[in-house]
Amino acid sequence: MKYLFLSIAIGLVACQPSVKDEIHLISGEAQGSTYHIKYISKTKEDLKPAIDSILQVIDKSMSTYKPDSDISKINAGDKNVVVDEHFRKVFEASQQIWQESEGLFDPTVGVLVNAWGFGKQKITEDKLPTDEKIAELKKYVGFNKVHLTADNHIEKESPEILFDFNAIAQGYTSDVVAAFLSSKGIENYIVEIAGEMYLKGRNIIENKAWTIGVENPIKPLDDRELVATIQFTNQGLATSGNYRKVWTDSNGRKYVHSINPITGHATQSDVLSATVVAPSTMFADGYATMFMVMGLEKSKAFLEKHPNMAVLLVYSNERNEELTFKTKAFEELIIQ
Repeated sequence: MKYLFLSIAIGLVACQPSVKDEIHLISGEAQGSTYHIKYISKTKEDLKPAIDSILQVIDKSMSTYKPDSDISKINAGDKNVVVDEHFRKVFEASQQIWQESEGLFDPTVGVLVNAWGFGKQKITEDKLPTDEKIAELKKYVGFNKVHLTADNHIEKESPEILFDFNAIAQGYTSDVVAAFLSSKGIENYIVEIAGEMYLKGRNIIENKAWTIGVENPIKPLDDRELVATIQFTNQGLATSGNYRKVWTDSNGRKYVHSINPITGHATQSDVLSATVVAPSTMFADGYATMFMVMGLEKSKAFLEKHPNMAVLLVYSNERNEELTFKTKAFEELIIQ
């Protein structure tokens, strides 16, 4: 009887339909924008609740739009906040890019962001900061004026210093969600949060590499244009730009306003958008913002010293022509 039962059980298992890999899609709202995730897996588990929980934890750490977040409390002068691992990783990455950019990438630019009307409150043209006001605010800008202690407290030289990690936090969030998928045994996916994405593996359903179209972010929505179509894996991608919010001067030349933390001014950058592919989306995000502030010539000089970086810049020249600059590493990702 025992052997009969065993053979019946084996027969029942054999009759079960095989579980196949399928494409799963998850989307929702995150960090003032949206997120979209595509992954291939046999699992039927609903991962959206866990992903939404991850997003909430990161918002609780670094969202300047949440008054009860750690970063908001620190900006308000609370010295007792113990920051979490998310905050520490973004702080340390920001410090590295700040050093490499010679201060042009600086998450302590918060007071200037607010002064120029790019923060929570918008301002009218007659309320723009004067040179005297900018000189005063610059006293509260500089990543060398803040410190992260060994016990995870933030020390600021002046209580007026304001953190703003918006130029790097979304890229970091993409990395965290990607790591979560990998922890679930998922090896093929695309994570996109507010336009910043991390890709792993490939599309094994269609037996081809993941393919990404890089849009020209200054073209109107009804006139979308791809500036490149690329394939890569196990890396992150981020694009920085004002996404169709481009200022045009009296001569018709296009500019994107990017706050220069050294001068304190919202500079007119000839770089209209910057796309970076890097080992992590966090660094891709930070570097893309850095190139926006640097402008074309300084960006080229930086890239000459970092020839392995995959970067695409869309820029405007003196004749108002819209042109592109690609590094060799980026060109190697382009498919015809």
